[in-house]
Amino acid sequence: MMLLFFLLAPILSAQTADTIYYNAKIVTMWDQHPVVEAVAIRGDRFLAAGSKDSVMKTAGPSTRKIDLRGKTVLPGLIDSHVHPIMAALSEKDGPIPVMNSIAEIQAHMRKMAAQAAPGDVLFIPKVYSTRLKDRRYPTRHELDAAAPNHIALTDNGYASVLNSKALARIGITRDTPQPPNGKIIKDAAGEPTGLILGAPQLLSQIRRTKQPTAADLLWALESMHRKYNEVGLTSVIDRGESPEGFRAYETLRGRNKLTVRSYVTYLISAHGTPADVRHEIERIPFVTGFGDEWFRVGSLKTVADGGILIGTAYLREPYGEHTDIYGYKDPDYRGVLAVPKENLVEMARTSVRLGWQMTAHTTGGGAIDTLLDAYETVNRETPLSGRRFTVTHGNFPSGESIARAARMGIAFDCQPQWYYFDGPALAPVFGPERIKQFQPLRTMLAKGVVVAGGSDHMIRFDSRASINAYNPYWAMWMTITRKTADGSTLNPGEALTREQALRLWTLNGAYLSFEEKTKGSIEPGKLADMVVISEDYLTCPVDHIKDIEALLTVVGGKVVYSR
Repeated sequence: MMLLFFLLAPILSAQTADTIYYNAKIVTMWDQHPVVEAVAIRGDRFLAAGSKDSVMKTAGPSTRKIDLRGKTVLPGLIDSHVHPIMAALSEKDGPIPVMNSIAEIQAHMRKMAAQAAPGDVLFIPKVYSTRLKDRRYPTRHELDAAAPNHIALTDNGYASVLNSKALARIGITRDTPQPPNGKIIKDAAGEPTGLILGAPQLLSQIRRTKQPTAADLLWALESMHRKYNEVGLTSVIDRGESPEGFRAYETLRGRNKLTVRSYVTYLISAHGTPADVRHEIERIPFVTGFGDEWFRVGSLKTVADGGILIGTAYLREPYGEHTDIYGYKDPDYRGVLAVPKENLVEMARTSVRLGWQMTAHTTGGGAIDTLLDAYETVNRETPLSGRRFTVTHGNFPSGESIARAARMGIAFDCQPQWYYFDGPALAPVFGPERIKQFQPLRTMLAKGVVVAGGSDHMIRFDSRASINAYNPYWAMWMTITRKTADGSTLNPGEALTREQALRLWTLNGAYLSFEEKTKGSIEPGKLADMVVISEDYLTCPVDHIKDIEALLTVVGGKVVYSR
């Protein structure tokens, strides 16, 4: 009899749950059983999901049974576009205040100047004129007034405002010619206003922040992942890391300290000639898919154009007359195409040959079309279907570009925070017809394009005050209501259902990383990632969705956050 017990013990234990969560409304995203009342976990996987009675059959003498008292459970949420290391490092020396006006920028810069040593560079990251009450950038003279004795600048990656000392440091005067891939803005008298669009080669002459150490990168990842867990994020796609960033992920994975599953994008310049692009890719010692369910190498990425918030996104036609918000007047300006089509073609071709997934930052319609042209060139040689090449941002896709993406199996990762925060400022710039193309999410899904939801989180820890806000419930509410920050509604015909919105942050996010068979839904055999939330997502008043909070976050069967 004792022998029989020992023979059966492995079989019995394989069917026994470690933990059972019951008395809940569990929204599974599993087609067979969309809503269940209990779920069992064994190890890092879901063992069963269904009625309380059926799931309780997996219990053994040591199974933990947790009564959720009617709370709603969602699959672990996935943000398809974050920059966690950058975000955490931005506040390593202390919180960055939220600045909604030029006066608030000046006040913060004065405070920085008072605390700075002689020779220190004062740097305020991610300042967007579309998010300032003034609806314009500060001028060099306004920065001079706040910091007359220091080099000072604001920056958002694609547009910077420099004070007079900063301009002098890099030798910019009224006689400086316009740089390639950039624009020095000058006033009516021909003097630089301090605003520079693009031109990274000029701005690289000013070191804005201290170079982070390896220890800084580890701190940044651990710190930011804890914050992500607090809102129910269990997986992210890091949309652009350096070799040093990859080493930080690898180190934390080796120490078993990751609490967020990360699919990490490798960023390349793709500048120079097509041959230069090919060699840049061939030197990378790994390809998409290398790693495991905690840390996996993701896409290859380049930055193809500028930004829609700053007037450097590459458009199909000129911006037009209403560009005061961007700090320039040039009715013929279309923005910056930072990577030519032939380089994008070579990047795609080499990616196919070596086994890379590919994406590119493309915020304007012209950049989307150029990227799709490149994809189509390579698609005629080797079909891209199944490779899950992606358009990152893709804010203004036309009907034709949506159809092309669907034909080739091209996915999009989109950030609704942009139309929420910036829609009111951008509508007058683009006019009523062009603004209709601003993130037409419902149309894209209807035409068969896989769209994943994300934030483009870059600055600050706070999930709602960060740039950009990474609170997933707020973002889902944005896609469901199409509301903007001023209370208006932008393109209500593109609003999603609650189920569609949730799919953007679950299964579609998993699809982008080739992991929809292992995560993104609550079903037996999948990774045990889930979040218990404060409201019934499916039935609560719609405006309650934006205020939902995570109560408990589970990754791989382990509780990583509990309120």
